[in-house]
Amino acid sequence: MTSLAHKPRIAVSEAAILRGERIEDVACTIVDVSSDGFRLTVPRGVPCGGGYRLIYSGEEHEVVIRWASVNEAGGQFLD
Repeated sequence: MTSLAHKPRIAVSEAAILRGERIEDVACTIVDVSSDGFRLTVPRGVPCGGGYRLIYSGEEHEVVIRWASVNEAGGQFLD
């Protein structure tokens, strides 16, 4: 069986905005983060794919959403 190795994740609780080309801004919380990815809690599902910006702590990052459920989403930093 193949093992999927994840980079070490750091638990956080950081308010953020997920801004997308196809959706209205979504107020969310960053739950954990690694050097190349993140997990969010969201109030509603968001579509997977690109065209997103994650805004937090005065910074804005280009991201892609790789997976999503009703109230969580995970993605990868592109910049």
